[in-house]
Amino acid sequence: MKLEGLEVVLYSLSQDFDTARVDLEAGLTKAQSTSAGLDEVQTRLKALAQRLPAQEISLPSSIETPVSSRPQTAVPTPLSQNWQELRHEAERRLMTRGVDLNTIRVDALLDAGEVDSLERRFRGEFSLSTRLDGFDLAAAATAGLVAGLVDCLMVRIPKDIVYLGQHVQAGSPLTQWLHSLSIPADNWLAQYFKTSYDTVKPVRSAIPGFGPKSHRLQTFGHDPLVGLVIGTIDIMRGGLTAISNEGELIFLNDTGAAHYNPFTAIVWQIMHLMSDGFTKMGLPPPGWSLLQLLQTGSFGEKERTIADLARYMYLNGYDSRHFLTMSTSVAAAEIVLRGYFWLRRKLDEDYGRQCHHIAEVIGTQRTSAQPRFQALALAAHATASAANAGKVAIYQGNPLALNYAQWLRFFQAAFMVAQTKMRSPSEILRGYACANGRALSEGWPATAVDDPQFPTLIV
Repeated sequence: MKLEGLEVVLYSLSQDFDTARVDLEAGLTKAQSTSAGLDEVQTRLKALAQRLPAQEISLPSSIETPVSSRPQTAVPTPLSQNWQELRHEAERRLMTRGVDLNTIRVDALLDAGEVDSLERRFRGEFSLSTRLDGFDLAAAATAGLVAGLVDCLMVRIPKDIVYLGQHVQAGSPLTQWLHSLSIPADNWLAQYFKTSYDTVKPVRSAIPGFGPKSHRLQTFGHDPLVGLVIGTIDIMRGGLTAISNEGELIFLNDTGAAHYNPFTAIVWQIMHLMSDGFTKMGLPPPGWSLLQLLQTGSFGEKERTIADLARYMYLNGYDSRHFLTMSTSVAAAEIVLRGYFWLRRKLDEDYGRQCHHIAEVIGTQRTSAQPRFQALALAAHATASAANAGKVAIYQGNPLALNYAQWLRFFQAAFMVAQTKMRSPSEILRGYACANGRALSEGWPATAVDDPQFPTLIV
């Protein structure tokens, strides 16, 4: 039979009550002795006053003593019959289980789950470890599978294509809709915010593989991520930084007007990217231009390198608009994960208390910083990435089926978990000490015996 932790609490309370009663009796005895001494002093003063002339001394008829300092009773109030019965019942049930009432070990009487919960709440560790339970694993698997379904049903590939001349593969309806919103390359925004790295004809012969369709892939300034740095520098110096189709870095000067003010240059950079984002060729995905440096590998029937694959994918619609489409699978997983994490903390009091305690240890309430959520995210996005690998296999190895956004999120989740694991042990131990101190200072919640929530013995 499962031992009830309540019995231990009741027995402990009874022992404390008995100790308090003994202390009270001792205090009353001492108070009575003091009161008797005061009475004796008062009697002597009265006798002395009778011996002296009335005009020499005037004493009050009696020495008044505050009621609070002169207790009138020495018998403590007896315990109520209900409490005595409750105590005896607790002692009887403990003794029937062979428990020595004088050597009680709380962790042996409490439920194993309660002991584990208390240890997790007040333990001090040198690392931020976490353990996912069954509900956590189910939520992570669900989030990963939802992301995989979105990837297969909505993301697909950028456009309809006949792969390898025999496999008819349908493109993403969302990406096709985004591509249908194309605007002319010479729109008014592009004409006003001209940049030095956007020229083609004058420098085409100096950069192998450079052309109207590929120049945005081969110029770092057109990369939504890398361009914020290199593109801004190119605008400031009035030059161009490009990469040939053979992986050679090329730096050209005086290819356009220079804007030496860095604030003006960054504004020009951002506005130029916006002007190119919805043109026919669009912009490459963030960081995609760096793949042109990887002139290694041999993939597919044509034995393409990684750089060749990146070029092939961009020319077939794998641009920043399709990157937005790919992000929908990541968003689906995050919605499921964050919804579960929020709901679990609201419904499961112990789970929420643990998360709050860890938040105090790490010093932030951000969900993404929670070690448990990081582990959930890693498991979910690992599942989603594995589903994407299966999707590439279903598409006969077509690289266009690769979900770049999903793999980026998976590597980010792995990096965040590794970063948490590498935290300084002294910093973590200090965080646990501070959090445990705050938890202990708050004490246990007070519950009156007549409260409907007060637990009762099960007979």
